[in-house]
Amino acid sequence: MLPTLPHADDIYTADWKRRIHDYFFHGTQFAAASGYWAFDFERQWAKHRNAVVRELILVECLSHWMPLRGSRVLVMGSWLGAEAIAYSLCGAEVTAIDLDGEALRLSAELAARYGASFQTATMDAVSTPWTAGHFDLVSCSQVLEHLPPDRQPALLAEMWRLCRPGGLLWLDTPNQLAICDQHDTGLYFVHWLPRPLKTRLARWLRRDVPTSEPGFGFQPVGLHHYLSYFSLMRTLRRLGPLEVLSRYRGFADVEHYAVSRRREGRAGLLFPLKLAAMRAAMRVWNFNWMNDIRLVVRKGTVGQ
Repeated sequence: MLPTLPHADDIYTADWKRRIHDYFFHGTQFAAASGYWAFDFERQWAKHRNAVVRELILVECLSHWMPLRGSRVLVMGSWLGAEAIAYSLCGAEVTAIDLDGEALRLSAELAARYGASFQTATMDAVSTPWTAGHFDLVSCSQVLEHLPPDRQPALLAEMWRLCRPGGLLWLDTPNQLAICDQHDTGLYFVHWLPRPLKTRLARWLRRDVPTSEPGFGFQPVGLHHYLSYFSLMRTLRRLGPLEVLSRYRGFADVEHYAVSRRREGRAGLLFPLKLAAMRAAMRVWNFNWMNDIRLVVRKGTVGQ
């Protein structure tokens, strides 16, 4: 059951909106974001207001496999803290790390407004100080694509090292094989092209991303570096035994998905037909490769 939250207007005040506006328009990472084709501050503000509620739905989804109260959770690339706040509100002991210290300071203030708290640290998630197996759950949401390709396996290896045997890894990242690039350009098929070609095309169409990426030393990158589901799974399987628990966008199975969507009021007249099609298809295919990659993985044990 989701925790009761304060009224949004009591948290997201006019003063807080000004703080977030200053972060987007004058901060190190997003100072050039106003030139991005998809950037609109009012839309970003609306997403920010709804982020904790959205992440609470994710956290409830993960509690299907692990009770979160009292568990130790590491959030890599915590940014403005919505995910870390959601874990904290559900009783987890949360540590949030990010290379953007300004975002972490804002996240701690936002957590206090919710009556939540967590530890923060400005550090590179590829190399952390904790001992192996320190965390019950390691979360990496919308982070991998912000790293150079040669550092992505290192981040996955660090997630694996920090997660205890039997613990969970949560991974959410754009899919190189998705039909539409919803993360960067908003275009169909462009992200399938070789990087030099798609970068030039995105720049010509004014669809390249002007943000300064922390994972690249706060330098502009242009387009993010996506993985496919298959390349991600190859890297994970090299790390050790594992079990993919989710069958579709972070849900265990069709029934798990149906319960969540009905609770959110997102089950229309054609919803039963969609569920019937999913039940038939999932007998022969794993749906994780479609759209964004959203995986719940249980770390196995030696000799499993």
